[in-house]
This record gives sequence, structure tokens and C-alpha cells, in this order.
Amino acid sequence: MSLLQLFKSRKYLQRIVVSFMLVVVILIVTSVFLYFNAQNKVFSMQHETDRKLLTQMNYNIENMNDIVKDLAVSLFNDDDLVALKSGSDFEESILKLDKLNRLVANSPYLHSIVFYNGTQQRYFSSLNHNMNTNQLQSSLDQYMQTHPAVPKLQLIPMKLDPGQDDVFDTFSFFIYDGSELNSAKGSVLVLNIKPGWLLDNVEALNAVTEREDDVIFVTDSEGNVLISNNRMLPEQEGMKDELLRRIAASDSVLDYFTYTYQSKKYMVSYLTRGLNNWQIIRLQDYDIVLENVSRMRWTAITVTLSVVAMTVLLSIFISIRLYKPVGNLFSLVRRHTSVPQQSHDELSAIAQSYNQLNDQLTRLKHDQASQLNVVKVYHIRSLIADSAGMSEEGYRQNIERYGMDIAAAGNFILALIKIDTAYGPLSQSRESALSLIDFAISNIGQEMLRKRYRCESVELKHDHLVFLISRDGDMELGELHRIIRDMQDTILMYYHIGFTATLSPVFGSYREITSHYSQTLRLSNYRLVLGKGAIIDSEKVQANEECEQLHIPQELERRLAESLKSGDRERIDDGIDKWMELVSKFSYENILSALLHMVTLLNNTLGEMNNHNVNPISVNLREMNRRILEKDTLEEIREVLTDFVRDVFDQRQSGREDKTRLIVDTIKEIIDNHFADPDLNVQKIADMLRMSHVYLGQVFKEQESATVIDYINQRRLTQAKLYLEQLDLTVAEITEKSGFGSESYFYRLFKRKYGATPKEYRLKHAMEHNR
Repeated sequence: MSLLQLFKSRKYLQRIVVSFMLVVVILIVTSVFLYFNAQNKVFSMQHETDRKLLTQMNYNIENMNDIVKDLAVSLFNDDDLVALKSGSDFEESILKLDKLNRLVANSPYLHSIVFYNGTQQRYFSSLNHNMNTNQLQSSLDQYMQTHPAVPKLQLIPMKLDPGQDDVFDTFSFFIYDGSELNSAKGSVLVLNIKPGWLLDNVEALNAVTEREDDVIFVTDSEGNVLISNNRMLPEQEGMKDELLRRIAASDSVLDYFTYTYQSKKYMVSYLTRGLNNWQIIRLQDYDIVLENVSRMRWTAITVTLSVVAMTVLLSIFISIRLYKPVGNLFSLVRRHTSVPQQSHDELSAIAQSYNQLNDQLTRLKHDQASQLNVVKVYHIRSLIADSAGMSEEGYRQNIERYGMDIAAAGNFILALIKIDTAYGPLSQSRESALSLIDFAISNIGQEMLRKRYRCESVELKHDHLVFLISRDGDMELGELHRIIRDMQDTILMYYHIGFTATLSPVFGSYREITSHYSQTLRLSNYRLVLGKGAIIDSEKVQANEECEQLHIPQELERRLAESLKSGDRERIDDGIDKWMELVSKFSYENILSALLHMVTLLNNTLGEMNNHNVNPISVNLREMNRRILEKDTLEEIREVLTDFVRDVFDQRQSGREDKTRLIVDTIKEIIDNHFADPDLNVQKIADMLRMSHVYLGQVFKEQESATVIDYINQRRLTQAKLYLEQLDLTVAEITEKSGFGSESYFYRLFKRKYGATPKEYRLKHAMEHNR
């Protein structure tokens, strides 16, 4: 197998290597993040520096404008220079020029000072400048002649030397009286500022930021370059107009952006809306700005690649070392066991193999414990079934060999448990449900009893459990009562199941176990008297055991039979209650005998009743006997007897109704067959049926809500109406044929029912029939 195939087959090794590789990926991502974060920081710092620089330049220009403004106002209003401004004496004016020369000589930013005397219409200027004085004055005169609305107290770029095309060689500052330059024909003061002074200031600020090679220029609102540090390369000249358009389109006063021109990238910072709406623009090489970042990038790449390479090698080395124990264990497992096909990796295969071995070992232990427990249960059952026949040596050997929690010598008590409640939802079958509940009661009971006693439990005859409780010292029934009551509460809370417990007396020899088991099993039948959930012992049923009464008093039997015959529900319920109260004092065997005797009495009484009734009462006495024998308590048996009585009464009531209906139907049949007999009446019908005419009349009226006479007359009138419609008989003949003894009586009844006399009815019917 090649190394690659071996690596592919080792999935857990792959996971270890991948986990280390994730660290490498995180390292690379972190380096990239740090680089871009540093780049953004450099941009932010550079922008902050440019902002401060441009703001300072704008401040310096504004400050210079204020200085020049103050100087201009001071000179224009200086009394010593009145001769230059408006004096009429030319010679006196010439003498004042010396002051102008001194001012220009002492100022680093003044190029020259020029006065225009409106009175003399002459120009007077300082002489210490590098231009021809006549040319200077001529250029100013020409400008003022062509620009009558020259702004005053504002720096204006001027081209005073015609030899320097497209270059502003000075900034002129005009001050005059009036709203326009020639409005008052007065004097004008012009201060010319050296552009070099502003440029030197810009260069000094640029040097502070260590960007001496950056291009800085100032333009007016129309885009004309006013000041430039003359570092713009020829290839950069072509992008000036495009930069100005982009700046003009921006709403920001102070901002920056990156710009690419001819495959070269620049960082452009600008400030707009400065003095006189001038714009200050700084152009920087993008690569130079990010020079440190670039160096850091290559350093980071070099370091990252080195660390990645070392990390990969170290990861592989550590992965192999970490995997070695797992690989050895996996090889061992694969050599001695079959590796499951569904394993995700080596550890899963090892875990599944371990689980398989553990399951096999657990099954072996469980089988061994089950076999041991089966043998143990067998010997406990043998002890309960025939304790007298077991030798003491065999008894002690069984306790020791099978780990029985039974005292070898001491006192014993048997507790017999019978389950009370039905188990429907606990299991698919009653047998499995019983096994489940027996197991729960056995475990919980042993756990609670073993806190104070030694105890073993065993299931017998599939309907009860036996707890063999023992202790070396004395035993108290009261304490056992409390423990078993706690057992009942616990089982009821968790399983909703109740049980009845029967306790034997305390005995001192294991040989008495079988005899006390038989006696306890017999006493457990007294659940019939004490009810479900009872804890039975010999003291509670001593009175029943000593009772010798066998029979029910004949008076009580007679009253019960008469109550059933008479249908007196209250009396029969009272008779059953007294019967139950009496038999609850009998011994168990006599209780069953007395109950069966009651069933026999009820059966005989019911037979007598059926012999004298038209509708016999049908009751399944065999089913009632079965139900009685299945019940666990007298209260449940009483409910069975109450259901029997209710069934008898319901059938008697139904039989009465059927008999009444039969009598009424018979009366109607007699009337239908004998209505033509004028002597037909209630007495005659009662004689035919051999019944009381009063009872017969009452029954008929209850069922039909009419008397027998009313029904006879109704039947005769119906027949008379048919005769009138179908036969050509006289009214007298119809009266006789319908059974009426009197024609007037017939007329009266017919008109009362049909609203017309017999003749009128026949005539009306004939007319309707012949239409």
C-alpha cells in the first residue's frame, strides 16, 4: 500500500491534519486582515496629514491677506503719504517715495507699492523691485482701464511682466475710495505681493510632511493656476482639467480621492472655498504613499510563508505523534476483531468494537446472573413449599451458595401480596402486565424492607408475591405495617396500582415457613371483607375465624323474597345491605356459602314470579354467579346484586308496559269486530276479557287518552260516514247498521264531529263527487 493510500485510509489522521491546517488558514486570513487594516490606517493618517496641511496653507493665505489688508488701509490713510495719494505738488510727491522703498525693503512678501494720484494723474511707485518701473506702471494702468470694477481689499493675480506668458508674477491688492475704481476720480493704492513668498510657505509646509516631491498648486475659481511648486511632470499636465472637474462636482470642502491617469495611480487631496474661492490641490504618488505598507506587505508575506511552511511541517510531525497510539490501537483492534463497515474513522471503529465486546461481556454476565437467580428462586420456592422437609445443613448451604438475604436463625414473618387493580395500558397482555408489576413490587419492597430486615421475595402461582422477612432479633408487626403502607403508597404513585398485603404471625424457625404460608394464603381471602388495599393479619380477622354461624335468618330470607316479588326497590336494597352486613362477620368459607344461598333464593323467587306473569323475566344466573366469584370484595359483590335487582325491575316495568299495550290492542280489536252491537260497552268488553271494568277503563284511558265509550262512538261514526258515502241506505238503516240505539243520538254525535247532519253530509259529498 502506497503512502498516499495509507493516508486516505486513516480518516482520523486526516482529521488531525485538517485541524492543524485550519490554524494555518486562520494565520493567513489574519495576515491579510492586518495588511488591509494597515493600508486603511495609512490612508486615514495620510488624509489627516493632508487635511492639516491644506488647512494650514489656507490659513496662511488668509493671514497674509489680512496683513496686506491692514498695511494697505494704514498706507492709504497715512498722513505722510497724502502727497502721493492726492497731492498736487509733484516734487513733494517724489520726496515721499523713500518711505515706500523702506516699506518694501523691510517686507518679505511685498514686491512693490504703487500710488495713483488722481489729481496729478500720475503713478508713484517704490523703486526697489526687479521690474522696469515704467512697465510696472503701464501694466497697472492698462489693467485699471480695462477693469473698472476691480475688487478692492482682495488679492488679485496679475501678469505685470509681458515676457512671462501665462504666469502670474504678482498678486495685487487694490484700495480706493468709492464703490468703483474710477467712480470718484480719486487716488488708488496698489500693493503688489510676491508669489514666491506664498510658494516658499507652501514648500516649507510640504517639507514638514516629508513629501517634498508632491505636487501642490493653487487655482482660482476658474481653474487658473495661481501658485505652483513647479513639480508637476509634463505627463501630469493633462490631468489637471479633469481633476478640477471632479473636484467641482464634489460637495465636499475638504476631502481626498484616488485617481488613475495613464496607468499610474495618484492620491489627490483638495480644499475648496478658500480665500476668494481659491482651491488648494495636492497630488501624491500612490505608490510612494503606500511605500511603507508595501514594504510591510512583502515582509508579512515572507514571514507568513515561512511560518506557514514551519507550521505545516510541525503539524504533520505532531499529527503523526498524536496519531501513533491511536494507529497502534486501531491495528490491534483490526487484527483481533472485525471492523464495522459503518465506522466514520478509527476512533469510531475502536469505540464500536469496544461496545460490541462490552455488550457480549454484559450478556454473558447477565446470562450468568439470570441462571444464578433462577436457581436461587427455585430454592426459595422449595423452601416455602416444603420447609419442614429441608435439613438445616441444606438450608444454610443454600443461603450461603446463592446469596439469599435470609437469616440462618432468628425470627421470621411472611408477607403475601395480591394485586388489586386492573392493568389495561401497562402491557399488551395481562400476563406480561402482571410480570411487570410483580417485578416492580418485588424490587421496591425489597429495597424498603432491607433497610431494617433481611428479605427475599418470590412470585408464586402467578397471582401473588411472597416476601420472606427475617431478622436475628425481635420483630414488630406495627413497624412492618408502616413499611408495607409506604410500599403501597410508592407503588400507587408510580404505577397507579394497589395491592393487599397479608402478614403471618412472627415465628422462630424456618421449618414453620410452609405451614405459615398456607395459613397466610387462607387469611388473604379476607380481602373480601376488609377491602382492597388492606393489610391483613390474624388479629384483624380473629372474630371472623371464630364465628360459627352458618345460616341466614329465615325472616331475612322471607323479607328479601317478598321485596323482590312486590317490586319494592327500597326494601330489597335494605335487605341486601343487611344480608351483606351479616355475612361480613362469617368465616371466609361460610361467606361464600351464604352468598351462593342468596343467589339461589333470588333464583327461586324469580322462578315463582315467572310462573304467574304473562311476560317472564329473563336473567342469566350463571353469569351472575361467575361475576360474584370474580369479585374481590363484598362491596363489589353488592354492586353485582344491585345490577341484578335493577335488571329484574327494568324487565318487570317493560313487561307491564307490554301487558298494558296488549290489553288496549285487544279492546280495539273487540270494538272493531262488534261495533254494530248496540249493547257493546265497557262492562261487556270486561266480561269478555274477565277483567275489572274499572281497571280496563283506566288502562285504556292511560294509553289512548280517551275512554272506551269515546273510542266505540268514534269507530261507529267512521263506519256511518262510509255508509253515507258508498251505500244507498236510509239514515235509520245506517243508524241501526252502525250500532247506534237512537237516531237522535246518532244525529247529535255526527253533527258534533263533522259539522253537518247525515243528510247534509251525503248531499254535499254527492255534489262534490259529480263535479
